[in-house]
Amino acid sequence: MKRILMLAFAAALSMSTSACQDTTNPSSVLSGTYTLRTINGQTPPVAVDATTEIVGGYIRIDRNGTFSDVITYRDASVGSSTYDDSINGTWALSGNTIEFTDVQDPYNPYYATVQNGQLVFTNYASGYTYTTVYAK
Repeated sequence: MKRILMLAFAAALSMSTSACQDTTNPSSVLSGTYTLRTINGQTPPVAVDATTEIVGGYIRIDRNGTFSDVITYRDASVGSSTYDDSINGTWALSGNTIEFTDVQDPYNPYYATVQNGQLVFTNYASGYTYTTVYAK
């Protein structure tokens, strides 16, 4: 009997603590830093062309509706130096799709699907399709 009461108490306690999370506010659920995990199923570094590879990246989603997206490249044509390509802007959630809008290019948003706590992007560039996955 004591074990049943302890299990009931533990269940009630876990329900009350999960109820304290603000799941109605997408910014509180999604906010955080997501690290680039894979590009077409391969972990970085991944070759982009004959001389350039992606060595890493992250997306930081802030609760105030802004984001930073940074990709780090290595360019073998200039002595294997690395450089960052950064995008900053705003984000909005609709269903399980996040729209990212670059402040420098507001008419060309890009999208990710939220799947199991990950951000999954399907990208189209120069007739080539690739998928990138970011996770906390």
